[in-house]
Amino acid sequence: MTVHQSFGTPAVILGRVRVRGTRAVARLVAMAAPAGAAPREVERTCAVVLFARLPVPGKVKTRLAAGVGAEAAASFYRRVAERAFAATAACASTRSRTLFFSDASEARGIERWVADAGDAGMRLAPQCASRDLGDRMRHALNHALATGGEDGGPCDRAVVVGTDVPDLDAAHVDAAAELLERHDVVFGPAVDGGYYLLGVRRRDPSDPSDPSEDDPADSPSSSASESAGGAHPALFRGVPWSTSTVLRDSVAAANGAGLRVAPVDALPTLRDVDTRDELAAWVREAEARGGHPLIRVAEETLAGRRAGDGERG
Repeated sequence: MTVHQSFGTPAVILGRVRVRGTRAVARLVAMAAPAGAAPREVERTCAVVLFARLPVPGKVKTRLAAGVGAEAAASFYRRVAERAFAATAACASTRSRTLFFSDASEARGIERWVADAGDAGMRLAPQCASRDLGDRMRHALNHALATGGEDGGPCDRAVVVGTDVPDLDAAHVDAAAELLERHDVVFGPAVDGGYYLLGVRRRDPSDPSDPSEDDPADSPSSSASESAGGAHPALFRGVPWSTSTVLRDSVAAANGAGLRVAPVDALPTLRDVDTRDELAAWVREAEARGGHPLIRVAEETLAGRRAGDGERG
């Protein structure tokens, strides 16, 4: 997802998976502790939401498919998404994870995909029926804040991430969760002017300034119980999705609503992959940084071949 264009019963969270962290982001997490203090254990108070599509050729990553072919595009997307599954499973701050999939009719296929990926801890739910991306994100975040905590109860913080960002790491999500201790909203900026991550705090539902009760978007988005204390609607109204100004407009909307916004450079800028040119650019950047587990997969994709099923990045 760069943003410019499934809750089932609670499940046991997948055991932590070792993935290579991002040092710069890890330092952000460490900075929250006073100088000289012993590292404290991070509380699992964050519900993570992933937006994903079933990796079916011709139905996913169609812009990438125009340059590399439908089979290669779907195979690459599957590998990047599965890496996002593992990254979020490794988060120290995560209380729950839910994959919101785009088409309710594909529920069985999503279940098989996640099971084949070995992810026993992911909750699954379809996105709401609205055609508006902002409405779908708000619905997912509200549901996570309302039910993503222990035993299906409320959660203090929620973060939504895309599944088409090869560099997404557990450290990015953990850093966002830490930033939400001092801010109401955090964005993970994307190269294209959108964002790959949006984190929000649960608001006090008794706050007289809470606009949820009068929000007409609540009907398609969330139940009344979920909207109370949920993500602020200003983050999702009037934003021109699928443009190069999504991040700028979203930050302005958050500031206009009086929300405490984390600095936009608090998280690193990452690239999502929607086209062949973006994939080629990502390969060049990854090679310049010294490599990445998905480079070979990306090179096969650029050549129009399906990524080898036996390799996992």
